[in-house]
Amino acid sequence: MCLLQELLSHALPDTIEFELLHLQSPPRETHPIVLKRHQTTAVNNVIKSQHFFVLCSNKKVFYALEIYVYVTVKLSEVVDKLVFVSKADTNGYCDHNVSIKELTRVLLEYVLSIDPLHYLSKVLKLSKPQRDYTKAITQHTTTRRALRILKNRVSICQRYTPPTELLFSRFDRISPQWSCRLCLFTRSEPQYLFSESSQNPKKHVLPGNLLLKWWLSVVDQAITDKFDSFAHARIQIPGEETSVIDKYLRNCKSPNWEVGDIFNGEREDLAIFRLPVLPDDPKGRFLEQLVDEGRAKKVHLTDFWTELQIQQEFRLGATVSVIGVDGNLKPFTSHPARDNEIISPGSKKLFNMIKCYITGEEYDTEEGAFDAYANITDFLRLRFNRTLTCIQGKKISKRVVSNLLPSSGLNNQPLPFEAQTLSTTLVRKRPKK
Repeated sequence: MCLLQELLSHALPDTIEFELLHLQSPPRETHPIVLKRHQTTAVNNVIKSQHFFVLCSNKKVFYALEIYVYVTVKLSEVVDKLVFVSKADTNGYCDHNVSIKELTRVLLEYVLSIDPLHYLSKVLKLSKPQRDYTKAITQHTTTRRALRILKNRVSICQRYTPPTELLFSRFDRISPQWSCRLCLFTRSEPQYLFSESSQNPKKHVLPGNLLLKWWLSVVDQAITDKFDSFAHARIQIPGEETSVIDKYLRNCKSPNWEVGDIFNGEREDLAIFRLPVLPDDPKGRFLEQLVDEGRAKKVHLTDFWTELQIQQEFRLGATVSVIGVDGNLKPFTSHPARDNEIISPGSKKLFNMIKCYITGEEYDTEEGAFDAYANITDFLRLRFNRTLTCIQGKKISKRVVSNLLPSSGLNNQPLPFEAQTLSTTLVRKRPKK
């Protein structure tokens, strides 16, 4: 049994069978996610990869999680790994009592623990190699030259491809002081990854304040499990007083929580040189807006957070937050990712095609969940000769445990029903009356 399969089995109901799809996009070089004020001679390579998790039950898709990973390489050594939680969602069509909070925590901790070198063995370069025009036929090629090129192609009997070293980079060193960062943005929405799923009456969407508490619980447990005691945990709610934000932190286990962010900026620093631009990120969109307006070098961090609250995502009255963690993982926490637990398409185009089988469906009825499952399983079988990873749940519910406990002679009251979260948007099953 692979590592991820074993981890998830302890988060899923006992004796119930589930199926997992774990996609990972090809690692590729990308532009720095934070703009540098001054150009430096040291070359930093930023490698980007995307994880996409899908969980199925009874031949229905019901849960998806999208995570981006950015690995920074400086002087050929890994110095930083940033895990950005982009989207998480369910559609309400799971027939079993599944704790999505526990499920999300396991997947998040799994990605945090992946050895950064996993992403660096074969990295697509940012700049593509120049085409060898001596072997290409263009409108300027003479007829005699074109015939000679065609003759050579036939004699070689193979298609010309650039050498591997021109297409890919490889890094195999990691700094002993490398750091791991986690970043996410919380905002309540009817649906994120499952289109029209909000029309399912079984899907209950949590308001922003409860969604924030839900994510704080997930991240706080991840800090306790994976980070050392010196990790910094930060939360920022644009437009909210510090005293109000502190109330959200009262139930957190980690003592390292503070109001702020993990991007190491002073109040008077320019926001454009401190904050990262991440996929589908409201603060990143606001940074781009500042550039378009010509104000990028005028807005400091303090002003940035103040102005951010009047942007569309923040002015609808819902609680919206930015959560971050920065620190070192505990010793022996990192692990290599195993090939048998990941499906890695050879290109980003193919990755998006597979992902679209999930996100391209409409989930206003249960039929969408069935269709997505059928399409994804057929495609994997025909294209990759692969199947979804089967997982047998091992988690015994609290009710079952309480029934197995011997009577103490006291008045045994039944445990209150514990609502199970079914989405990070979020869905919850309610007790039947």
